[in-house]
Amino acid sequence: MTVTNNTLIEEINEAYRRLNAATEALASADRSLAEHVRRVRLDNAEAILEAKNERTASLYLDGLLDTDEHHRLEADRARVELDHQHARREVERLHLIVRLLGVTEEKRG
Repeated sequence: MTVTNNTLIEEINEAYRRLNAATEALASADRSLAEHVRRVRLDNAEAILEAKNERTASLYLDGLLDTDEHHRLEADRARVELDHQHARREVERLHLIVRLLGVTEEKRG
């Protein structure tokens, strides 16, 4: 049982490392996307402010963001979000295994 526990502990530690890395990557992708949008808004603030109404300003901004760079940043963020979800699910799976092993040990004891 000790080998199984040590192996499980190592697997849990690695899952948490992957979750931490995925969380950091997600935060970085969010910052990159937000910075890009902020830069586009600032670079075009005068034109956006001159729009006749909020809908026109929104359409203008949407057009400004319809670029390869923006699409790449959105795709990167979506990929990182998926990696983060997978890492979270792996941690949850391991937690379930630990709980199951705990219940099994209680029944034996």
